[in-house]
Amino acid sequence: MSNISRRQFLKSAGVATLAVAAAGMMAGCSKEDAPVIPEVTKEVKVIFMYKGATAGKDGSVVVKKDAKTVPVSMIKAEQIPQGYTMESTGELKIQEIGGKESVLVDLKKIDTGKKVTVAFYDSVNKAMLSTTMTITVASDTDFVYKTDLKEALPGYEIIDNGKNQISENNRVVMEVKPVNPAKQKEVTVYYYKEGLEQIDKNCIGEATMNVDMDVTFLYANQLPKVSKEAWMGQDKILIQVVPVGNGPFRINYLGNNKGEVKVTAKIKYIKA
Repeated sequence: MSNISRRQFLKSAGVATLAVAAAGMMAGCSKEDAPVIPEVTKEVKVIFMYKGATAGKDGSVVVKKDAKTVPVSMIKAEQIPQGYTMESTGELKIQEIGGKESVLVDLKKIDTGKKVTVAFYDSVNKAMLSTTMTITVASDTDFVYKTDLKEALPGYEIIDNGKNQISENNRVVMEVKPVNPAKQKEVTVYYYKEGLEQIDKNCIGEATMNVDMDVTFLYANQLPKVSKEAWMGQDKILIQVVPVGNGPFRINYLGNNKGEVKVTAKIKYIKA
């Protein structure tokens, strides 16, 4: 047995004791942050990354002196920047960054979702419904499908099976049709210039619409809109045909499920 001085013995015993203590703390036996013990442990800087850029404040962990990697499980939740969660898994390779031993941790944002308003267009009556639905989708969602709706639309069937792009104001429009639509007739609305005889040459616009067979009158707010864009010199103008008065306007039944309405109107110019 080789000779060993009392001082050397005590020093070796002390290092061994510290190593055992450090191992216990790094194994999660201590509620406090593990201290750095020279010659036994080392501190490793934790750099959080999101899409190639640093995010939030750096963290740190204490590992064994000879460690080459850091388990993700050692990184405490309170060090992770608010609004993020760790995407990295397993063991993180220790590398020298800026003169310090460090690990890079990839983050992803916690998805709280976004609310999208779904509006409905009645393809039979050619009108928007007043009823809407609000659904929540993932923040990076660009399209909404019929299957994303979790509830039915009473009285209507959703016939839109395609993908509907979400607009900038988080809104989509889907086509629907009445489940049991009433028998209807096609009505052509003719607009005649105010103050002139209601003959073909004085017609300033026309449009068609479908109404229930038992409807005999229409009001101004029910009439289809008629407008077009035009240039007047260097100005772009929106020309709108506006009914004179609120009605009622009688539907003249022509037979064969068709009818017509003659409406006195005026032209309104709006600078685009």
